[in-house]
Amino acid sequence: MYSLAFMAVALLDFAVLVWAARLCLRYRTNGLIFASIPLTLLWYDNFVIAMGGTLGEGELLMGLNTVRFLAHYIALPMTFIALGAMAREAGFPWAQSKLVMGAFCTLAVWFILHDLWLFSQSTFYPSCFADTLRYTTSISAVTACSPTAEIGAGTSIPPVPALTMTAMMILFGVYLWIKIGWKWLTLGSIGALSFFAVPFGPTGGIFGNIGEPIICAVIIATAAHIARRRTCLPASSA
Repeated sequence: MYSLAFMAVALLDFAVLVWAARLCLRYRTNGLIFASIPLTLLWYDNFVIAMGGTLGEGELLMGLNTVRFLAHYIALPMTFIALGAMAREAGFPWAQSKLVMGAFCTLAVWFILHDLWLFSQSTFYPSCFADTLRYTTSISAVTACSPTAEIGAGTSIPPVPALTMTAMMILFGVYLWIKIGWKWLTLGSIGALSFFAVPFGPTGGIFGNIGEPIICAVIIATAAHIARRRTCLPASSA
C-alpha cells in the first residue's frame, strides 16, 4: 500500500519536472534553471523507496539509495541560488550586487559540503515501514526491520538545509507579496510545511515526500512569474 503511494508521488515529481523543463526552455532564466535542479532526481528518490520492498536488501538497493542521498544533498541547496537569482531577475536593487549573489552561492556550497561530509562518516542500515524498504543512516524503533535490529544505531543527518530553505522561501515570498503582489510562494511554502510537520513514525515519511513536489512547484511557478514579468516589463524595477 505505502509502496504504491510512494510510486504515485514519484509520478507527480516527474510531471512537475517535465513542466519545469518546458518552462526552462521557454524562458531560460537562472532562477528557473536552478529552481529546477532539485527536481531532476526527486522522482528517483520516491521510486527507489517504492521499489525497495520488491528488490530486497543487498548491494543493488544500497547503491540505489546512495544515489538517492547524494542527489538530495547536492541538488536541494541549489534552491538557495535560485532564490538569489529570482531576487535579481525581479529587479530588486539589493539583489544586484555580486556580493549578495555570492552569499546565496556560498550558503548553497556550505550546505552541500557539510552534508556530504556527514554522509561520508555515516553507515547504511536497512529501514522498513509497512511494505517499504530503504537504506538510511540510522535505525529507529519504527523503522527496524527485525526484532534483533540495534535501535538507535547510526546517526540521523538533520534536514537543516531543507528547514532553512523553507524559512527563506516563506520570508522571500512575503517580500514578493508586498513588492509585486505575488502571494503563491508564501502560501505554497506554508502549505508544504504543514506536510513536512507530520511525524515520520505513523506515516513512514509519505506526507513529507508529498510536500516536496508542492514546494518545488510553487518555486517553479514563482520563477516563471518573475521571468514573464521581466519579459513584459523589461525596464521595471522593484
